[in-house]
Amino acid sequence: MVPILKKYWDSKKTMDHFITRKKSRAAFKALYSGPDYVIHFKYSGVLNIVYIAFFYGVGLPLLFPIAGMSIFSQWMNERFNVAYVNKLPPTLDDKLTSNAINMLKWAPLLLCFNGYWMLSNQQIFNDRWTWLERTDD
Repeated sequence: MVPILKKYWDSKKTMDHFITRKKSRAAFKALYSGPDYVIHFKYSGVLNIVYIAFFYGVGLPLLFPIAGMSIFSQWMNERFNVAYVNKLPPTLDDKLTSNAINMLKWAPLLLCFNGYWMLSNQQIFNDRWTWLERTDD
């Protein structure tokens, strides 16, 4: 909200980019270019969503469509932000992407191990439980 108000004040309350109070090109660019694009936070968000869905997905199958909708929503939001809000992202090599893919390759293994444990746990399916013995120490 604050950047919009700053642009509104700078354009002398017209929102015309050709009317400005800035005296230098650098000041104009600093006002209208937007915030930096931090891609490592985006990767961490996707990795978090995928690992949570794979870890608990067998026990809570609703997590898979929720994770899919969440990643799709994040993707649409990022496309809009890169196109209209943020500065142009820096050119990066494939090291960050390959690192994220190397981390994601362990998620199916986690799904198998934790899913096997969840499906072999008899307390989930039998609807039987027992009280824990109370010990007063």
